[in-house]
Amino acid sequence: MQKSPVMLENIEDMRLQEGIVDHVLRKAIKGLKVGDLVKLTFLFGADSTTGETLSVRITEITRGAFRGELAERPASAALSEIRVGVSVEFMVAHIHSLTTARARD
Repeated sequence: MQKSPVMLENIEDMRLQEGIVDHVLRKAIKGLKVGDLVKLTFLFGADSTTGETLSVRITEITRGAFRGELAERPASAALSEIRVGVSVEFMVAHIHSLTTARARD
């Protein structure tokens, strides 16, 4: 039996469905730089309704697309196969929130 892929939750769609427009978050996202940490919600399988929100350190920003590395270990057994440092590609719509921590230069 093949395992279901890990997916990222489209948090922007969820907010819009609830009538939530977070102007503060949108403005903060525009100021993101390489080294910043963002929170993304990882889901296990396409039909999953539960997930785990984890920190990802941005390593590249290109025209609204982001690449980063997982910065913390998942607690969920369903996500145990993804490891700290794994590469993650994501879009603005996937950003759950920002953290105040930043990479040291």
